[in-house]
Amino acid sequence: MNILTSKLLEVVLAVLPITIIVVVLNFTITSLDIALILRFLIGAVFIILGLSIFLLGVEIGITPIGNHMGKMIAKSNKIWIVILAGLFLGFIISIAEPDLHILAGQVDSITAGAVSKYMIVVVVSIGIAALLSLGLIRIVHNIPLFKILTVLYGIVLVIAIFTSPQFLAISFDAAGATTGALTVPFILALSIGISMLKKDSKASEKDSFGLVAIVSVGAIITVMLMSIITDQNELTGTIEQSHQVSNSLFGPFISEFGHISKEVFIALLPIILIFLIFQKISFKLSKSSFRKIITGLVFTFIGLVLFLVGG
Repeated sequence: MNILTSKLLEVVLAVLPITIIVVVLNFTITSLDIALILRFLIGAVFIILGLSIFLLGVEIGITPIGNHMGKMIAKSNKIWIVILAGLFLGFIISIAEPDLHILAGQVDSITAGAVSKYMIVVVVSIGIAALLSLGLIRIVHNIPLFKILTVLYGIVLVIAIFTSPQFLAISFDAAGATTGALTVPFILALSIGISMLKKDSKASEKDSFGLVAIVSVGAIITVMLMSIITDQNELTGTIEQSHQVSNSLFGPFISEFGHISKEVFIALLPIILIFLIFQKISFKLSKSSFRKIITGLVFTFIGLVLFLVGG
């Protein structure tokens, strides 16, 4: 079984049950317009194909980049490089996370723009960047994980007292959304790349985990701080209800394809540029390894576009 087949099987097992439930509900409890249910099935196919290709691209493209970046950061042995690298890499990898874009779009939709999609994406990415730097410092300086998490969740508890219930829910949802299919493999590869250069193999193995747990707290803290700083204690947006259903099966997908492709390209462009720059000055990978990573990045782009169009 090759990698793509394996990824396809994983995604089918994850998506198919939800698809079956919706179809069963359509024929039993609530009947949807035939065009709508057919578009749902087409969207499910796009999601399955897109997510499978995307995960393949992450495995052969994004993850190796994270691994090489981690080794390069560790070799520098300079705290300011660790901090700057964490801030920069954390921000750009979170910006490209598809799960975060979906959550941010939903928040924008249900609040009728009171909390914009791009505000959520940027604010969460800032939190991810800051806590990624902290997590990398922890690995380099062997700071116990429980101490870091105790302090961070203590901060969350204090800020939560001043945060409205609506934003409290969004904050924790953001933490789950941002640790998705793109962010987690990259962060794990980054942490493994740094910890592998430690002389103590047991410490290396132990320190390669826990970074995702630290990073996810960043999203919680920054979204709660956003609600306090902007004084948005209540969500006052209203949901616009539209009863018009397009009869075109592929029209809605085609109309979304252009701007989603543009958004995905812009989101992935910093990762691509970073890889190309560091390939020239530091990585110096062989031609076969270089081509494999470029292929992975292309797969990541194609898969992400299909996934978001289907969603």
